[in-house]
Amino acid sequence: MSTTLTVRMDEELKEQFLAVISEVGLDAPSVVRMLAVQTVRQRRIPLSLEASQETPTMDFLDSVRADWGQW
Repeated sequence: MSTTLTVRMDEELKEQFLAVISEVGLDAPSVVRMLAVQTVRQRRIPLSLEASQETPTMDFLDSVRADWGQW
């Protein structure tokens, strides 16, 4: 069963967040799910994702999948 999580944040922060995650080919729900899964698995807040002009999107996603397994 799925549920909904609503998050309030400053509009400018939201726009900046969406811009960064879109650079790596992700959307907000996917990033939140990834964060939740890794937080539960590692029992810590994993904040190491980076948007880089040097790393193509699919290479980045492949490295994330390799490190994190199937999310």
